[in-house]
Amino acid sequence: MPGYGYLRDVQAQVLTGWHARRTERDLVIKVNTGGGKTIDGLVILQSYLNEGLGPALYVTPGGGYMETQLLDEAHNLGIAVVTDPDDAKYLRSEAIAVVNTHKLFNGRTVFSEKRVSAPMAPIGSVVIDDAHAALSTLHQTLSLSIPSSSNVFIPVIDLFEEDLKQQSADSLADIREGNYESALLSVPFWAIRHKADRLRELLRSEATKYGSSLYWPWPAVQEVLAICRIVITSREIAITPPCPPIGHVTAFSQAKRRIYLTATLSDDSVLVTDFGALPESVAKPITPLTAGDIGERMILAPQEINPAVSGDEIRKEVAALSRSYNTVVVVPSAPSRSRWAAYADEAPTTNEQIVAVVKRMKSGVHVGLVVLTNRYDGIDLPQDACRVLVLDGLPGSFSGDERLQSLLTSRESGVDDRQVQRIEQGIGRGVRSNEDHCVVILIGPRLAKLTIDPRTLKRFSPATQAQLELSRTVTTSMGAKPIGEIMDTAKQALSRDSDWVRLAKSKLHGIAPQPGFVSQFAAPLRHAFDAAVMGGFVTAAKLLADAVEAEDDVKLKGWLRQQHAIYLDQIDPSQAQDVLRVARTENTHTLRPLSALTIRTIATSDDQADTCARRLTTMFASGSSAIRLGFEEMLDDLKFDPARTEEFEAALLQLGLVLGFESQRPENEIGEGPDNLWSLGEGQYWVIEAKSGATSTKIGKRDAAQLAVAELWFKKRYADTCTGLPVMIHPANTLYKDATAPVGAKALTEAGLKQLTDNVRAFSVSVAVVDRTRSEVIGRLLADHKLNANDLASYLAPIRG
Repeated sequence: MPGYGYLRDVQAQVLTGWHARRTERDLVIKVNTGGGKTIDGLVILQSYLNEGLGPALYVTPGGGYMETQLLDEAHNLGIAVVTDPDDAKYLRSEAIAVVNTHKLFNGRTVFSEKRVSAPMAPIGSVVIDDAHAALSTLHQTLSLSIPSSSNVFIPVIDLFEEDLKQQSADSLADIREGNYESALLSVPFWAIRHKADRLRELLRSEATKYGSSLYWPWPAVQEVLAICRIVITSREIAITPPCPPIGHVTAFSQAKRRIYLTATLSDDSVLVTDFGALPESVAKPITPLTAGDIGERMILAPQEINPAVSGDEIRKEVAALSRSYNTVVVVPSAPSRSRWAAYADEAPTTNEQIVAVVKRMKSGVHVGLVVLTNRYDGIDLPQDACRVLVLDGLPGSFSGDERLQSLLTSRESGVDDRQVQRIEQGIGRGVRSNEDHCVVILIGPRLAKLTIDPRTLKRFSPATQAQLELSRTVTTSMGAKPIGEIMDTAKQALSRDSDWVRLAKSKLHGIAPQPGFVSQFAAPLRHAFDAAVMGGFVTAAKLLADAVEAEDDVKLKGWLRQQHAIYLDQIDPSQAQDVLRVARTENTHTLRPLSALTIRTIATSDDQADTCARRLTTMFASGSSAIRLGFEEMLDDLKFDPARTEEFEAALLQLGLVLGFESQRPENEIGEGPDNLWSLGEGQYWVIEAKSGATSTKIGKRDAAQLAVAELWFKKRYADTCTGLPVMIHPANTLYKDATAPVGAKALTEAGLKQLTDNVRAFSVSVAVVDRTRSEVIGRLLADHKLNANDLASYLAPIRG
């Protein structure tokens, strides 16, 4: 092979393992970042060509830069490649075709037997490179996204108007007005079944227009439209099948050999649910002999070491490091990017800009501090190209469907599996071989919590777990050090301190690779969808019913039960509603059933201090750092942000509970009533409308009217001896001229919210170092920090006309 004298040990071990199982149809190859997966993939495909199992297709997760890299690799190996699957050399199995995920997976793919313009391009053997990264593309190209600018956006909302009102009239109004970008609604599955033909007529006219967002995916999605989920926000309507309709890509479904190249992630269920891979093969990945063949990473979470350290303090220190080392900061969103505006040397946003900046960094030039938005994969930054890597904030979910799925499936720790996957991919950007090294800095209470929460830690790869544990061991002895001393620890790794290097290498020695993990519901989800596509709804419903019974996590059980109801609705709508009612009790993010839901009235019978003390021990992990991080995680969501209103309301619920009150979200639970209801004891309540996404300088007519409706709801359900104070959480406490608020209504403005959260933060500092089981101690601290029930009014301002 020109340019290559011999295979590296890792590559040879993988090829040996593959050769022993080369006759299996689905194979997963798991190698740490920088382990040479690309060469293995090319060699495997060439071997299959030699065996007569062509044509052979190599699929990259992205085009442009990544595709060029692969073509150069193939040239160095002396392997013939083309970029057109209609090329005669590919069809005659004389060359491997290289395409990106978009080319393979779309509704008008050349690899479908339904291709109109020419015969289907066949696949004998296929390699999906960086398979987990390819999944995001797969979801985009085999589902529909209707932007608000589309001609059919409003007609689709109009079609489901009454059904959406039944779910939440307020959210529908928010979506129509476009005031709150985080508002989302899911169309009930029974409404989709009733109106599928009318929906199809609406979409077909748009789907035939070249350049429309529906043009490429429509032929695949139209086949399963009646069982898709439809999620609506003010920005888009997402129409998504329960699993990607991979059967539409006929050549891929019929390929004799399918190889998935992945990083060493801990959960491979998506390979089964999304690609249709065989679960028994996924559970037995081909791996090198050790999982420790990875670059050295010191992973620091300064806010886990000292929860008092602010994000801005860390950013300032990172900026100082970037004067000596190329530093890459990955942020989840544009608002997060703005926090780095004062420090960034480069903040590329387009693919062309990113490619240019990465090229400069890899050329040996000192670029400084580079900020990338939502780029957790697909970018290689070896050696001096990146010595400091920063993840600032937890990777988010941006489409309405992604957000809803995250709410439905996030586990007890509050982080879903896709976020763990993106974090793992993100922290792998800075090390591309086992000789490489990098310091990784995590900013934000949620990311800090990952390093100490055993429920999350076990979901990372073995090598990453080892490095997280080592970094924590190194920093645990530091105590609550200031940020400057924490950064001195980072400099030990950057300056190649011999003690650190020796310790880091020893920690990775002898780590055994772990088997692939496939959740027990992955195969039933895929098989049920495949059965439903063929009209086998009885089989689909039975598969999901069995999956529900096998699941222990109550929240996931509710999510699975809703999917069971979707298939059951096609054959027994009445029973489907019964199933959905149960699902709603297990997971409040599932759909509201047709029949009215009830909600219990709440009252406080216990002393606030007693209740607070009890919940401090049950709602947070033990240890002062864990308690501080738990509070910081909650307070991080209690901010005015149009993109995070759901998170705000969930945090407000948690705040009420942890302060020792009863707290409830009626609008979320039953579709009516206030956003939050706090019972403060002695018959006193706060009836809360949370407008944390508002950006107006005054309170509008509709927001004020919602507060009045919430107050009326309270009066209908609670005795005359109970008093409900109408509270509006809003940046302003002044009404527009046409707006009228309930008599005596109050506002929790930004100033009041800041005062409240500052006091809660100070309270958390105190409770982290006392005996939290002693209610008299907790009672004194509540009083000291003005958090008793009778203190709360001081944070409110009167609403004025």
